[in-house]
Amino acid sequence: MISRYITEDVTEKVLSLLGEYATGQLGTDLSWARLEKAFGYSRQALSANQTIKNKFKEAKRSLKDHKKGALTVVADADELEWLRKENIVLKNRIAEYEKRFKRWINNCHKRGINPLDLDAPIGISPKTAYRSRENLP
Repeated sequence: MISRYITEDVTEKVLSLLGEYATGQLGTDLSWARLEKAFGYSRQALSANQTIKNKFKEAKRSLKDHKKGALTVVADADELEWLRKENIVLKNRIAEYEKRFKRWINNCHKRGINPLDLDAPIGISPKTAYRSRENLP
């Protein structure tokens, strides 16, 4: 027969069970109803014991953090995979630009063009020059 009062022995068993719940070993659906079924005491009696109540809150908080952590791990893994693919694409693009640059330098030397002349600023276009002459008085 169940004692009317929660004994130290029962308190230790409840705390042990709550500790297992906190790690996520027993799932994430911790409730006072589950504790009622497991130990035969009412929610009011279990929550009146301050030690059990504090451990219950701690276990719930731990399970909540565990759920968030699991979701963020999946999201982080997906993002990491996407970033790795993007990194490969960008490395290939850089390799193609390097090949193009080498071709340009080679063609400059073949035609006798100084590669530094390629960086010269673009002058005013004939159309812009014509327009500026029209506006003069």
